[in-house]
Amino acid sequence: MALLLGPLASCLLAVVLGLPSRPAATPLLSAQEPENSWTSVDFRTATCGYAAADSLTFSLPPGYVVRDPHHGGETGCLWGTAPDLDRALSSKRSVSFERLDHGVFQARLTPNMAYEGSGRFSGESELPAVLADAGMSDVRVARRSFPGHSGLVVTGRRADGLELYMLYLAREAGANVVLINYRTATPPTASDSENWRRFLSEIR
Repeated sequence: MALLLGPLASCLLAVVLGLPSRPAATPLLSAQEPENSWTSVDFRTATCGYAAADSLTFSLPPGYVVRDPHHGGETGCLWGTAPDLDRALSSKRSVSFERLDHGVFQARLTPNMAYEGSGRFSGESELPAVLADAGMSDVRVARRSFPGHSGLVVTGRRADGLELYMLYLAREAGANVVLINYRTATPPTASDSENWRRFLSEIR
C-alpha cells in the first residue's frame, strides 16, 4: 500500500514536466450552439485516445477546447479556453497552472491508484491522512456512481489556498484508472466550484 500512496501524495502538487507548447486544439462548439452552452464530448476525445474506448461522455464549460500535449497517457488531455491553455503550455519544459482566467481540466491515466471492484479504490480510507500530510485541509473523499463506472471524488484546500478537485474513474477491477483534475482560476472564482459540480452532474 505504501508504494501506491507515496507517489499519489507526491504527485498531487507536482507540475508535470516536458510538455510541448501550443499544440493543436480541438474546437468543441459547432456553429449552431450558443456561446454560453456547455458542450458534450465523447470519452475518446476527452482523453485524447490515451484511455481505452468507453461509452461515457462529459460536458465542458462554454468556450472550452480539448488539447493534446502529445506527452503520453500520464499527462493526458487538457480542457480549457484557448488563452488559458496557451499560457499553461507556454514553456517547452513544463506545464503551469499559475495564470488561469478560468479553470482547466486535466484527464489522464494514473498508475498511483488501483480499482479493486465493488466501488472500492485502493487506499481510499487513507487518502484524507495522506492529503493532510501533503498540506491539504478540509479534505473530503466520497464514492460516487456513474453509468457503468465507479468514481471517487476528492476535494480539499491546498496550502496555497487553492481548491483541490479530483475524480478517479474506473469501469472494472484491474482496469486502468482515469484521473480528472480541475485546476481552478488564479485567483479562484465562484465559477470554479459551480463548474466542478455541474461537470460531475453531467457525466453520462
